[in-house]
Amino acid sequence: MTENDGINVTKTLMDIQQRLVRIEEQTKGTQEFGERLDELESTVAEHESHFKILFWSLSAIGVFLFVYIIAPLLDEWLAKLGGIG
Repeated sequence: MTENDGINVTKTLMDIQQRLVRIEEQTKGTQEFGERLDELESTVAEHESHFKILFWSLSAIGVFLFVYIIAPLLDEWLAKLGGIG
């Protein structure tokens, strides 16, 4: 190994170290976001069952409205249109 090879290796190691320092500086704030995301996930998990109940309740109401109100009105309207021809 020559002296130039040792210098090149040293320069490469210094470049890598500088890059690591820059990456550490850039990612300092992300640890705080991680804690906040954990809190948000736990809050969402607590309310997930409420969202499921709300979704299925609204779905049931929509089906009821369609089957018992909208479909008969649509049927009457189509019957009237068919009777005209």
